[in-house]
Order: sequence, then C-alpha cells, then structure tokens
Amino acid sequence: MAVLFTHAVASFEPSASSVLLWTRLGEATSSVTWVVALDPHLDVVVARGTSAADAASDFTVVVEVGDLEAATSYWYRFSAGGVHSPVGRTRTLPLGPVDRFRLGTVCCAHFAEAPLGVYRALAEREVDLVLHLGDYIYEEAGPHGPRRHEPSHEAVTLDDYRRRLAQVRADPDAQALHLRHPMVAIWDDHDFCDNAWSGGAKRHDPSEHGPWSDRVASAARARQEWLPVRRRDNARPLETWRSAAIGDLAELILLDTRLVGRDRQAGDDGAKLLDDPHRSLLGDEQRSWLAEGLADTSRTWAIVASGVVVNELELHWPRPLRWMSGLAPSGYAILDGRVMHDDQWDGYPAERNWLIRRMRERADGGGRTVLLSGDVHSSWAFTGPIDPLDGQAVAVEFTTPAVSSAAMGRARYPGLWRLLDREADRMNHVAWCDVTNRGYAIVEITPRHVSSHWWFVHPYDEDPATEAELAAGFTTARDEWPPHLEVDTRRGADPDRPGLPTGLPARPADLGRLRRRRRIRIGAKAFGTAVGAIAMLSVVVASIGHLARRCRRR
Repeated sequence: MAVLFTHAVASFEPSASSVLLWTRLGEATSSVTWVVALDPHLDVVVARGTSAADAASDFTVVVEVGDLEAATSYWYRFSAGGVHSPVGRTRTLPLGPVDRFRLGTVCCAHFAEAPLGVYRALAEREVDLVLHLGDYIYEEAGPHGPRRHEPSHEAVTLDDYRRRLAQVRADPDAQALHLRHPMVAIWDDHDFCDNAWSGGAKRHDPSEHGPWSDRVASAARARQEWLPVRRRDNARPLETWRSAAIGDLAELILLDTRLVGRDRQAGDDGAKLLDDPHRSLLGDEQRSWLAEGLADTSRTWAIVASGVVVNELELHWPRPLRWMSGLAPSGYAILDGRVMHDDQWDGYPAERNWLIRRMRERADGGGRTVLLSGDVHSSWAFTGPIDPLDGQAVAVEFTTPAVSSAAMGRARYPGLWRLLDREADRMNHVAWCDVTNRGYAIVEITPRHVSSHWWFVHPYDEDPATEAELAAGFTTARDEWPPHLEVDTRRGADPDRPGLPTGLPARPADLGRLRRRRRIRIGAKAFGTAVGAIAMLSVVVASIGHLARRCRRR
C-alpha cells in the first residue's frame, strides 16, 4: 500500500444513482480492481470492476459506479497486485421527498501556510456532501508559512499542477476528509493563478510563463485528473458550471465565477470601467443557463455556489485612509477613492444587478435562493443582496472561512481586524462576520429553513475536531419575505452513521515541526512589526520637526 495507494481514495460528484470513485496507482501498475459494498467491511458487495491507469492520466483512476440506491452510504476499495487501498466511504444524493440535507463547506487551503486541520475536523462530522468553494491548491511559489510547496517554484506547467495537487492529496488531513465524505468542487483563482480572468491573471506574465491558454489548459487537465467533475461537454473542458438535484428539496447550482466568462478586474490596466453595463463575470452561455435554473421553482430552494462573494463588501473608511493602499486588507484595491474588493461581485455591479433581478423573479414564483461563497478568508452572514429598486433583500448569503490561508484580518497588519469589524457593524446587510479565524461551515437544508453554522478550528491542534468551536449560527425561513436571518444557537445533532472500518489516518508526521516553525515565524513577524512601527514613528517625528523649523524661519 505504501507504493500503490499513497494518495488513498476519494469520491466525487454523487447523484441519486451514481458516484465517481478515485484513486492513484504507482507508475509501474496499469490496472486496478475495485469493489463497492453496503457495509464498512465490504461483505455486502453491490458492484465491482476493473479499470486501467497510465501516464496520460497521471496514473489516476476515475470510475463511475451506477445503479446505486438514493440517499445511501457505500464503502469502497481498490486493489492491485495483492495490495489493497484504504476503505473509503461515500454517499448518494436523495431522490423524492427530503426532510434534511447537510452540506459541509470549505475553501482556500494554502498548503504552505498552515496544516489542513480544518479538513480533519470536518471529516469527523456527519454531512451528506462536502462542497469545496475554490482554491483547493495555491499556485504560488511561496514559502508563505512553515511548509514548502512541491514544486518549490510557481505552478505553470501540467507537471507543476499535478505535483501541487499530489502534495495536497498525500496529506493525511486531506485524505481523512476524502475518505469519509463525497465532494463536489468549484474552482477559483489560485487553482490557476492569482486574480485570474478569462484572458489572463494578475501574476501571469506571458513572457515568463508562456501563453495563458496553455497554462489554463494544464491546470484544468490536472484538476480533472485529481478532482474530477461531471463535465457538461468533454470537448469543452473549461465549462464546469453544473447543478445537482437534492431530491424535491433543492437544486445545488455550481457556478464558474472565475474563468470562462470573467472580464478583467476593473482596477487593472485595459479593463472596462467598473460601472460599464457590459462587464461580465459569468459569460453569456452560463448566464442563460443560470437564468433557466433560477426560473425553475419546482424545488423550494436554489442553493447557488459562487467562488467569490456576491454581497457588497466595500469599506467606507475615513477619507484619509482611503488613499493609503498599504492599509487595505488583502484582496482590496483603492478605486477612485473607494475601498473595494474588485475581484468579488463588487467589481461587476451590472452582473450582480442582473442576478438580483433573477432571484427576485424566482421569489415571485414561490422559490427562494441561498448563496454560498468563499475566497475572502473570513466568515460572513449576509441578508442580501439588496434590490436597488425597493431596498429589499432578495436572498441570504453564507460565506465560509479559509481552511489554512491567512485570515483576512491577519494577512497584513496587526489590529487591522478591528477596523474591519467596525466597518462590518456599519453594513446593514451584514448580520455577522469574523475576519480572524479559520474553519468550516455546515449548511442544513430543510423544506422550511436553511441554516448555516460556522465552526472555528485551530489547524495546529492535535485533535482539531474535539477543539473546534461553534462560532455562530443563522437561519432563514422559507415562508418569510423579504428574507432575513435569525440567530440560531442550536448545535444540531449529526446523523448516526457507520464510519470507516479502521478509522482515519494519523495527523501529519511533521505537525510538531510545523508548530515550532510557526512560533518562530510569529516572533519574527512581531519583531518586524515593532521595528517598522519605530521607523514610521521616527519619520513622523522628523517630519514634524522639519515642519516646525520651517515655521520658525517664517
């Protein structure tokens, strides 16, 4: 097993009757057998088969297993050369009437920044499906934290992206999550390159990195090998928007808000103006598809997954601060004196107004919409977005914090989070936010309510699941219009389901070293901050002295 199945097993894209099973073989092995059963010990077998692997697919194996029962847990295993993989568990989606469905949501797993303990904590919970909201990997060279990326340089080629994905999937915490739960995933910029759009990215230099189209094709191919999706058309590998029915309860709508239809960010050279009515985030084809999906009110809830935040995140800082771009939180830009996160839907206001109209029309037809988002390394509960025509909310939005990337409020200057908290308190559409913690959310859908509970996790803890802290909970009701959020303090019991026959793999072997390196890093950062503050104070004092001398001369 140490040679053949070093990346364990995983499952993706469940439907009510099928699921994609995944593993990766050693390079000397070309075929593998697999088995699916109704019990953890694989006694009640319901399907089996043989599959092949080769270098063209990076020796990954993806098997679509059909003819399964809806809303049912299954266990599966791969075997080759007399060696068995670990046993994984998966689950199909429900069919027909559904009383309750639970999503676990995660995003932004910067492997070099911190351990993936959030994955471990969510693995210990009982959910029906994990939704990954983007940035499964980071393409950056680093180092940004106590670990180093593999490869050590920025990911650009097919081999680079494969190695970066393989590094994440070799991690025991990531394996724990995939062993226990099926996953659906959408992509965001770091799955390609920071601040990506359809024609390039902020950090992509064609003279250094080659054509953008080649890089995108490489990243998308590696991702399909390691994180497979049910493509709309195999001949069009970049079109990943899709949906999944959750019985009669909800339609899970998975958007691409990053690549195919996105125009360049408004603050960049050559970009369309911020208020240009033709600025696009979705593209014509995806926009038409989404309109059709939202118009279908045969299911009460439309659960729309967006890689970036839909609601307004503009900061109304005092005017002097607006021109100090170095003080802006990570991801923010100063545009015409406005402190904006132009990579979110804030940077595409015409597109957001279009979406608001579609969600309002859905509500007029009896349907409701809940938005799920990530990317900003912080937790938010929004009553909105707001319809500019009447000032009413048309949906609610739940934003998931990062798995291991630096939190928004801690990414630059100590104490910045206090300014962010103050600004959030001034936003009428923000019910709650936290900008300093990592974690995951559990979104529970019932015929009458949708709720989200945020759990904060310290990724360096020995047992992240036990130490996880319930931070906040909010719920929205089907029968209330306009929609709003109520505080929900109920912890909610997880369903009682059998787990894995041998439990989860141990925490990463380098956890102790990572803790030590983190302490050193924090000390060095504190020292650097103190030196910088002293230097800045010296400049201020010198400037005041210079001004005083000039005044005396006059």
